[in-house]
Amino acid sequence: MSGSFRYAELQVTSHFSFLRGASSCDELFTQAALQGVKAVAVVDRNSLAGVVRAFEAAKATGVRLIVGCRLDLMDGMSVLVYPTDRAAYGRLCRLLSLGKKRGGKAKCILEWADLVAYGEGLIGVLVPDEADETCGLRLRRLRDAFGDRAYLALTLRRRPNDQLRIHELSTMATRSACRASSPMTCSITRPTGACCRMS
Repeated sequence: MSGSFRYAELQVTSHFSFLRGASSCDELFTQAALQGVKAVAVVDRNSLAGVVRAFEAAKATGVRLIVGCRLDLMDGMSVLVYPTDRAAYGRLCRLLSLGKKRGGKAKCILEWADLVAYGEGLIGVLVPDEADETCGLRLRRLRDAFGDRAYLALTLRRRPNDQLRIHELSTMATRSACRASSPMTCSITRPTGACCRMS
């Protein structure tokens, strides 16, 4: 990596996201360090289960850990959240406890109203599918609730028309007075050290 270019991976899924991630935090952070990545956000689905191992891996490799979580809400909306301080981390823990209590074993039932109620101090990044009316509505709701802490993810899906989709989403973010972010999706490391996406 060039000395002036700094890169942070904002959407990494560890093997604590059952059937989504396949690599351990040690593997993910080791590869990040080898590739010159400065920071990694571990955002397991509806869980902070990987945070302790990620913290240990970050300490061992010198790669900064960004604590986060991917919340998959009951209405189909997915939001990456990152606490900005200890109080926000505590609220995120309570939010996840509420969802796990409702869902029972291996499930997490959360509604949009729950995220708003516990959202103080969280950065929220909407993970959209298409730049359609539903995405526009969800983005406006996120902006109204999170203000300048609301973002729209511009994630490649490695499918036809990705560039057009990204352009449409970026335009939608601009129209909604919301910032766009470009998190990659890393859930497994290959033996060659390359990160690949599993969907």
